[in-house]
Amino acid sequence: MSVRVVRTRSGEDVICDIREITAKDDESGKILGYQVINPYLVWISEGMTAEDDDGNIFKISNPEITMEPWMPLAKDKEKIIIRFDEIISAYETHDDVITKYTQLVGASNGIEPEDSPDDKQE
Repeated sequence: MSVRVVRTRSGEDVICDIREITAKDDESGKILGYQVINPYLVWISEGMTAEDDDGNIFKISNPEITMEPWMPLAKDKEKIIIRFDEIISAYETHDDVITKYTQLVGASNGIEPEDSPDDKQE
């Protein structure tokens, strides 16, 4: 799985498992588009500011991340294809965001999250 956050031409940030689609007959490996699997819009829902009311600068930590389905009317969330020029950038995100995304995808597909070692009682 290659989970990335992609910025679309329309300015949306989408977290998804992404794969390149290339021309099979062309040896140049030209990218024709991308397949996005289980895409979700992702954004920071709580306003982020690095300055308090007194003008003091501080480190931003633990922002509130919100995710909602992207293309919620798609019949098959594994067959969404977008043109190559619709993506402006793609990047790896923090492990915590990937964990939240993985849990969300698992829950929407009826997969129970695994218990962490800390949750197990002896």
